[in-house]
Amino acid sequence: MRVLFVSSYPHLPDVTGGLQTTTHDLCLAIRELGAEAAVLCGQAEAAGADAPFSRDEHLGYPVLRATRPLEALPQAVAAWEPDAIVVQSGTYLSSLVLASLDTGRPTAVYLHNVETHQIGGHLVADPSLLYLANSDFTARRWRALYGLDCAVIPPTVSAPAYRAERQGDKVLFVNPTPIKGVERLFELAAACPELPFLVMESWPLNAAWRAHGQARAARLGNVEWRGPSDGMREVFGQSRVLLMPSVWEESFGRTVVEAQLNGLPVLASRRGALPELVGDGGAVLDLEAPLADWAAALRHLHGPGAAAQRAAALRRGAAHVAGTASTVARLLGLLQLHAARTAPHGPVAAPPAAPPPPMPAHAAVREVPPRQPRREDCLFYHSTTLADGEEVVGDWDLRPNTAQYLGGVDFSGRSVLEIGPASGHLSFHMEAAGAQVTCLEPPMSHLWDVVPHEGFDTPRWRHGFTRSIEGVRNSFWYVHRQRRSRVRLIEADPYALPAELGEFDVGLMASVLLHCRRPFDMVQSVAARTRRTVIVTELYDPSLGPRALCQLQPHRGVQQVDTWWLFTPQFFVSTLGLLGFTDARVILHEQSQPSQNRQVPMFTVVCERPGA
Repeated sequence: MRVLFVSSYPHLPDVTGGLQTTTHDLCLAIRELGAEAAVLCGQAEAAGADAPFSRDEHLGYPVLRATRPLEALPQAVAAWEPDAIVVQSGTYLSSLVLASLDTGRPTAVYLHNVETHQIGGHLVADPSLLYLANSDFTARRWRALYGLDCAVIPPTVSAPAYRAERQGDKVLFVNPTPIKGVERLFELAAACPELPFLVMESWPLNAAWRAHGQARAARLGNVEWRGPSDGMREVFGQSRVLLMPSVWEESFGRTVVEAQLNGLPVLASRRGALPELVGDGGAVLDLEAPLADWAAALRHLHGPGAAAQRAAALRRGAAHVAGTASTVARLLGLLQLHAARTAPHGPVAAPPAAPPPPMPAHAAVREVPPRQPRREDCLFYHSTTLADGEEVVGDWDLRPNTAQYLGGVDFSGRSVLEIGPASGHLSFHMEAAGAQVTCLEPPMSHLWDVVPHEGFDTPRWRHGFTRSIEGVRNSFWYVHRQRRSRVRLIEADPYALPAELGEFDVGLMASVLLHCRRPFDMVQSVAARTRRTVIVTELYDPSLGPRALCQLQPHRGVQQVDTWWLFTPQFFVSTLGLLGFTDARVILHEQSQPSQNRQVPMFTVVCERPGA
């Protein structure tokens, strides 16, 4: 997919504001996922006598710079041929939106602030437009102003550009303008003469205003004033606290995340999205609070007693960055869906291809009748506590973090199809949460896919594996009986689930796809039987990066025959996005594996059909 971002504002390196850095990081992240991105922006000087815009790619993607972006937009679209246009906040926003619609391309409006005077008209809720907002606060405000229903796409922040290897002692203040709270900065610098302050310019400043600010800083003696920088990593490495006493309604506050990546606590005003963004990683005060309160909070965050806030800031920054791939995939999915809905010649999206044909030699669906196994015939895959108080230690103990393992989904009143329940811990947990659960196993004649190592005695291995699986299934029925459960167990080919199985609200594949020869086919098969939500949980290896990857695990010399793949979260975000489940989120967590005496990093991807 090719996405053109359009704004009347100049782009990097001419201006280094939040919009510009967010757009830059987003374009690079889009390219990282295999799509394409470009920017049409304003510029101060003429592009040339005849050219409507100049073009450069030194930022890693095409940037089309025009003195009059509104007039240049049709030619930019003809030259670059985007699949979708995203018009971003800036002056004469409404005119750019209309010009984008006139090109015939699918159009989205990405709202980065809540300033109505910059619209240059009005915005209307219309099916021809997809509205995006950079925070929940921004979305709520535009709903109140114009009744717009905005999908929230938080700003993308590239951690390597901001994460420093050390921490300094300065109180950092970025963008010395009145609306960013520069007066409170000077007041605090005077009230805390023992603290060193660092002021970094961001937006272009009037020469007279810059001279006025620099003179005030010089008189105070503890304020260093610097011009704009494209190397903020070094700046954060010299800082200890971020000061953000904004006067205007901050729609997001990107600098907060950049600071949090370095473990810097944030002292901010209670404006816009700042309270939610700062959270427990700093302190938030009313702008009109006494100066003494601000000074006391600043001294605390700068001092040794703020270790908890520093740790919280670091966690919050890491969590924001960890969600980048899923955020970008959600944006691309929303744009693709919007393009399909607004296509001029009726529906374009073809239905998903039919799942592969089922395995032969068994009925399509077979209900497995309950068993009454003896305790000694059970092999417990999941740790559990039996009715007589016996504490059974299984291969995995999911009890401490079951909610995270299942993605925090509310199961009350919902039907669930679970593939591969093992000893049934997740099945019985979801049932206790109010779900109607149907579990699916492949027939014993097939079991799971076996890696075809040359020279390996597969029949002998399968015989032993079959006995183990029988023990695990016995453990399922043993606990099922003790709990008087109503969970169903059926046998069917998970690669080709038949229509007679019916539809379910939730499809769950929990640590099963790593054992499958054809993971995409199985996801497609389950998605075809799922109305609303698909949950996938797998092992997490951050070294695989943000791309949509599945890495083959077996290799010669190691006769590992029951595990095929290691996945990235983005593999499932992208896969399920193709199948119509475009609202995605990713949860990282750890689970206990007593059999190996370790905590294992895992991820859970939750993808939902929009509007389902």
